[in-house]
Amino acid sequence: MPDMTTDKEYFYQVDTDTQTKEVVTTTDIKEWKLNRNKLRDNIISQIETEKIALPAYHITLSYFDDYRNRDIIIQQHRYIRNQMEEIFNRRYRNRSDKSSILFFIERHKSYLADSIGNTYNLFNRVKTDRKVKNTITNIMEYDYVDSEIRMGAYHSHILKSDIPDEVIFSPHMKLKNLMRETIGFDTIPDNDISMAAMETYKIKLLEGVCRRSKIVGNSRASIKVVKENADAYYDGYYGWKGLISYSTKTCYNAYKMMEVIDNDNSSLSLFPDRKPIKEAIKKGILPTDNEDKP
Repeated sequence: MPDMTTDKEYFYQVDTDTQTKEVVTTTDIKEWKLNRNKLRDNIISQIETEKIALPAYHITLSYFDDYRNRDIIIQQHRYIRNQMEEIFNRRYRNRSDKSSILFFIERHKSYLADSIGNTYNLFNRVKTDRKVKNTITNIMEYDYVDSEIRMGAYHSHILKSDIPDEVIFSPHMKLKNLMRETIGFDTIPDNDISMAAMETYKIKLLEGVCRRSKIVGNSRASIKVVKENADAYYDGYYGWKGLISYSTKTCYNAYKMMEVIDNDNSSLSLFPDRKPIKEAIKKGILPTDNEDKP
């Protein structure tokens, strides 16, 4: 392997099992991008073929603590799904052609932490002048002998289909309770509301459902809801397909796909092993004492 020069940049990946960094070639990166686009196209094809209700809202959830236990996030997803189905899709519950929800789990950026409390950001692209050469492996490495890689905590992306206007105009008791919690009243006259105002109410209602989760943060920044825009895009995908693209931006291999996609709670199944909805834990849970924390 040729010596690395100080004016060249290299790519690295972190092995989550051994907490080591490995050199990645540009060929590997191209393969990852191809895998990710195949996954995106597969999800889009299933939504269109199975006539699943199209995503209309992108919800990002941040949690009040640094959760690294994926099971806790999955259980909170089930709680949020059940709440949304009961409130917004009571008549056609679990009918994905009427209402759909897709859940994705993503990590915050990982970092290096040393024994005296210092932290260092990790970048996918690392300049060699910040590294020292290992004369045994002939590879440039960080000179942090007492540091360890701390994996980033989880946050969630949720894609929710549109809420029919008639559901808002004729609310049942549970929806009325949510409306009083979020917008201050439980009746909306169907002849005296603009489309912009209706969208505002729907976003506030979605925020209200997510706020009921016991692990979602209390700040305004902990929940972000964005309406699908046909002109907006991400990585070459427009509209609702762009929401799929953004939510799967870290799905570059089979392992990441299984970690990111919440197959048990989403309206379409991408893996053969899936728990039925009736086996769900319907109530939210708090962190357990034995959960791994920083």
